[in-house]
Amino acid sequence: FMEHFGINYGYRNVARETGLIWPRPDQYNSFIRDYSRLKLNGSFGWLLDTCEQKTSILDFTRENCGEQYGFYNNFFIANIDRFLEDDVQSFLSVLDNSGNIFVNRWNDLIIQSTTVQLLLKKQNTFHFTGWSYAHNSGFNSSLHYGILQVGKFNKNPVQHYYQVMDRDMDWSVEAHQHMLYMNNGILTLSSPAPGKCCAAKPGEYWPHTEDSGILTPNPMIC
Repeated sequence: FMEHFGINYGYRNVARETGLIWPRPDQYNSFIRDYSRLKLNGSFGWLLDTCEQKTSILDFTRENCGEQYGFYNNFFIANIDRFLEDDVQSFLSVLDNSGNIFVNRWNDLIIQSTTVQLLLKKQNTFHFTGWSYAHNSGFNSSLHYGILQVGKFNKNPVQHYYQVMDRDMDWSVEAHQHMLYMNNGILTLSSPAPGKCCAAKPGEYWPHTEDSGILTPNPMIC
């Protein structure tokens, strides 16, 4: 699939999460702005797609963009050859040498998400939504931090949801009812609440048409 459609990066869910513990809230954004200006002639790829203002890389601020639109990369598929190219390796090297991964918990989610949005073309990424997926961080008795999302192609999403909750997760349906919602036609159980993460606005630049047989997703489904 990835090779056939020329996809360099595929992901299953979205998470807006920085792991923010550093003293200056804009420190990471400032680092990316400086790198773009010094190394990329101000290019910003599609990094600003979910920001209010999108004029230049200077708009990549926490005030303008909020929590970064990131890929919940407990599951992802990547073209290794593309990530070994000079532009990606140069960016990762500068970021690694800064020491902020260790000192300020600049984590894999924001680094991977920034790399893809800054350097890879949007039309060469793909948001999988057609199959069911679950991931939970924390204790196993309930959804702590994570998501359970029924695949969009499932013909009976409610029945499938009950089966997964009982058979696979061993979770109480009643105890999780307040976390359940329908977003863009996809039945989703998520924690934290999806309001700050998702939107119903359809994405642009997706190359797949309705008659291609390939699901064209909205890029802000959590």
